Amino acid sequence: MKIISLKSFAESGKFGSIGIGSLKTDVIKELGNEFDHHDGGETEILQYGRYEFFFWSDSGKLFGIQNDHLLANCINHDEMILFKNHYFEIDTWFLKVDLDYTYKQVIELLDKEKVKYHTELPGENEPEIIRFGNGTFFDFSEGSSGWDSEKDEWYEIVIEKKEDFLLNGIRIFDLKRE
Repeated sequence: MKIISLKSFAESGKFGSIGIGSLKTDVIKELGNEFDHHDGGETEILQYGRYEFFFWSDSGKLFGIQNDHLLANCINHDEMILFKNHYFEIDTWFLKVDLDYTYKQVIELLDKEKVKYHTELPGENEPEIIRFGNGTFFDFSEGSSGWDSEKDEWYEIVIEKKEDFLLNGIRIFDLKRE
């Protein structure tokens, strides 16, 4: 069984041996045929747990990989970040079940581990992202919301300071069509 490291994904842009431009057939061969399939017409998604692989339908070429369910604001957070099948298992790097990570904590971890990155603002009124040299990036949320089953009500938390924004996703996309 292969171990796929999120740290290696962040640093290399490759999910194991899978990278942007890989064919859907190669992804299935590498990661297995137990996935959820979503057909969006022009695009398709193969989903292994919450790890999503985006393909152009006409060419079968991979143009994106992501997990945008890293926030711990749900009762099944383990299902959001962990995954294991007969082909591979996720090494979650620093992520722990039921823990959120702030922008400040992630920056401190990357600096401590000497991981190369830069920060950028994707757009006006959007939180900064942490981008790695290969295009992979972490994005952050200015808060969270969810259902509080104990209080039987919806809650929403708004975060004001950038250093307190919560890690939301790890992604790589290249929308150029060849």
